Amino acid sequence: MAIPALPNRKAGRVETLREAARLKRESMQPDLRRERWIPPDKYGRPQDPTSWATPGDGFWGRFFINMWDAWGDPYWWPGANAWECASGAILVQNTTWNSASKTILSLCEAGYNDAESLLAAPVETVEQTIRSVGYYRAKTRKLRELAAWWIANSADTGGVDDISDDDLRAQLLNIWGIGPETADDILVYCFGRPWFVVDAYAIRLRQRLTGSDLKLSYDQLQQEVHAELPRDYMLLHQLHGLVDKLCGYVCQKKPSCEVCPILELCEYGKGRQ
Repeated sequence: MAIPALPNRKAGRVETLREAARLKRESMQPDLRRERWIPPDKYGRPQDPTSWATPGDGFWGRFFINMWDAWGDPYWWPGANAWECASGAILVQNTTWNSASKTILSLCEAGYNDAESLLAAPVETVEQTIRSVGYYRAKTRKLRELAAWWIANSADTGGVDDISDDDLRAQLLNIWGIGPETADDILVYCFGRPWFVVDAYAIRLRQRLTGSDLKLSYDQLQQEVHAELPRDYMLLHQLHGLVDKLCGYVCQKKPSCEVCPILELCEYGKGRQ
């Protein structure tokens, strides 16, 4: 697929194309240490990450189509199974995914690779195993609280399948240390519910794309996406991945607008050219 040639008045065309190619290559590189877990559908069948409902031509639909055409499958969220994804959603709080991913590996190597083994492990041992990820005492408690809920609800064996999306989210939010973003990560990437995960990246990206000073709240942005797009699991799953990849590699705090694959959609970026 051709890399979009985006003009950069401060650099030559060749350098711009090279940088765009590098960013695309690095952003689409999967975490080779981890598999990607995609929950099966309600009939237990595997789901195709490239099969999603047509998003339409609204604001978020145009963003999705342009990003997919430019960068394709974001390969998100890394994890060998639902529990790994859930523990990753806690470990990544207030740190980078690279740090969280290494800590998941440490837990697996120590034999704490499911809810039962983690809950049975001595608290101090788990704390030392995840120490490098930061806030290790609080995160150990969060992991244990989630593990207790996981076991009580038979989450690995379909025990939550008949719980509605809203009720399941409410249960997750009732677990100590789990807020809206972490609950939605688990809802989507562990249990396959059609929900959009909002994060700081998504809020910043919307401000830049619209050129607006208005900063939507978590709930406002989530409601906007849910109102515009079909409530299709794979579409919302991949949308979050594309937002995070773009903001992690291009639309950072100091953005690289000259190599952005969706510059033509961005009021902020066009204003900087």
